[in-house]
Amino acid sequence: MQSRRKGRAAEQLPGYRSAAALGLVLTGVLVAGCGAVAGSTPSDGVRRDAKVVRQYFPELGDFEEVVWTGELLGDARSAVPGPSDFRVSGVIRLTSSDTRRLRSEYAWQNGPGRPDVLAGIRPHLPGQAAWRTSDEFTATVTEGRYTGSFHVDFQKHTLVFDARNPRKKV
Repeated sequence: MQSRRKGRAAEQLPGYRSAAALGLVLTGVLVAGCGAVAGSTPSDGVRRDAKVVRQYFPELGDFEEVVWTGELLGDARSAVPGPSDFRVSGVIRLTSSDTRRLRSEYAWQNGPGRPDVLAGIRPHLPGQAAWRTSDEFTATVTEGRYTGSFHVDFQKHTLVFDARNPRKKV
């Protein structure tokens, strides 16, 4: 009976349900089985299914393709129940219209160099990119609820993202 009360009390905490659902969704996505099923995780752990990325980052538009990966942070075997922190990184090939939209709607500055992403994504970063960042765009995407970085090379129509604990929006 006591564990039942704990569960109900935890469900009433603000954001607990969405955080728990997010943890379950991404954990399921990241640990999805191997094989020939569309969106399955290849042996290198990099995914190419766009649906999940669009659910978390709709501001990125109708991109042409994506490669992404994620990992649980900290000790995933923790004895304390509850949602785990996670990090997700990816590279997106933007459409020409979304490249123009992002360039015109936000103020962009020269980036601090190569984006910091998870190891599985590093081989997918384009070489000699002219990275730009926007505090305004980052604030729009994250809504101040989680940390993230977004780097764009407008000439290559490429956007790189790295986020900790993003929230599903659609």
